[in-house]
Amino acid sequence: MPEAKYSCKDDILCGVNIPKDLKAPSELEQKHLPVISAPDKVKKDEAFGVTVEVGKLKAHPNEPGHFIEWIELYCGDTFLFRIGLAGSITAPKVTIPVKLTHAHGPLKAWAKCNLHGLWEGTKDISIEET
Repeated sequence: MPEAKYSCKDDILCGVNIPKDLKAPSELEQKHLPVISAPDKVKKDEAFGVTVEVGKLKAHPNEPGHFIEWIELYCGDTFLFRIGLAGSITAPKVTIPVKLTHAHGPLKAWAKCNLHGLWEGTKDISIEET
């Protein structure tokens, strides 16, 4: 079973958290897993929409004492964007246009909960030459 990436076993505030069982995530995991919605294949250098949503599987609180601070998106290890949320919106969800010249890993989203640490979701993507 996978445990937190860059592991600090049983400490959700240390490392990057991923569900122990992707097919049956716990309630805590469902609330914190960033879910990426994007095409499986895109054309090189052509814009497409990427949506990252925390709480898609089970609603995440968004109140002064418990909220998603920010969401980041990467393609492999290449940084694409970061949006600060800090409890300022009703749902931790963002849609943004992205262009890729190459894919060197899956799309990877990180979301930071002020109480439950850093969480990662991924989605495979491939680039078609134009």
